[in-house]
Amino acid sequence: MKVTIEDIAKEANVSIATVSRVINNTKAVSPELRERVHEVIRKRNFRPNPLAKGLITNRTNIIGIVVPDISNPIFGALTKGINNICEQQGYTLMVCESGGQREKELELLEILADKKVDGLLFAGVDVNHSLVKEMKIKDYPIVLVTQEASEGDEEIKTVVHDNVKATYDAVSFLINNGHKKIAFIGGPENDYSSGQKRLKGFQLALKENNIEVPESYIEHGNFTFQSGFESMKKIYEENSVLPTAVMVCNDIMAIAAIRFLENANMSVPHDISIMGFDDSEYANYFSPELSTVRISYFDEGVKAAKTLFKLIDDQYSIIPNTQFISHKIIRRNSVRPIE
Repeated sequence: MKVTIEDIAKEANVSIATVSRVINNTKAVSPELRERVHEVIRKRNFRPNPLAKGLITNRTNIIGIVVPDISNPIFGALTKGINNICEQQGYTLMVCESGGQREKELELLEILADKKVDGLLFAGVDVNHSLVKEMKIKDYPIVLVTQEASEGDEEIKTVVHDNVKATYDAVSFLINNGHKKIAFIGGPENDYSSGQKRLKGFQLALKENNIEVPESYIEHGNFTFQSGFESMKKIYEENSVLPTAVMVCNDIMAIAAIRFLENANMSVPHDISIMGFDDSEYANYFSPELSTVRISYFDEGVKAAKTLFKLIDDQYSIIPNTQFISHKIIRRNSVRPIE
């Protein structure tokens, strides 16, 4: 027979109200009574009804996360960091995949509202003003993670890496190694942070070093292997003078670019150097080992989750609008110096 709160109260020789206070931590209870109730709970293996508990605390202890692609290892590392904090806080993480589609993202905002989540971490693609407007009217706090809102909208707290500075530093690394003919394979053009901002960092580094780049050196993929392969193929086929290096905006596309060049009987890094972004697990095990930008998405997830729990506890005013995770340039074998 299922154990009830009444059973616990009877065996512990306390009132039902006292058991409720101990379970929900809503009012002060003496240490002696609290321990007596917990002892009976352990003995009887009692599990409170989460729905009933939620009615008392006005919380469900569920956090949602929306990501565009659960198969992408970046979001795997991000989710691990988030879940690490959720477990410490006694929360369950609900993972939702949007495919980067606006209609799906809006639908998920409503579904998560219906599920009464206590908060949401949102990793979108194009977080524009209309999407931010929908986020603001929800009755749960939201933190953007890995992606900033476009159009200068800073009304949603954000945890992200500095995509402009990270790409600028990576291209500067190539320039400092003697490269002046540098191509670029970026993310989707509608992706504000990982697409547009990384292109901006690329262009800024070239401009500061008085290096011009033809339009045919710039291609946009969608962070998949196939798009990286096709982008490198197009750069190879449409340029009579090939670049000496390519800045590729994630490691999966960088590996695909290397694979295409190998198929074209070109050597990396002897003929063309390749620079990746993310420092995913593939970077260190692929041959040649990939020079890349290291981003700790686990740490980014941890910081985003900690920020969300501060919002849940109404500490909004002490949280900066945007918090940046540091990056680091990693030198491996896919980039070589040239004279």
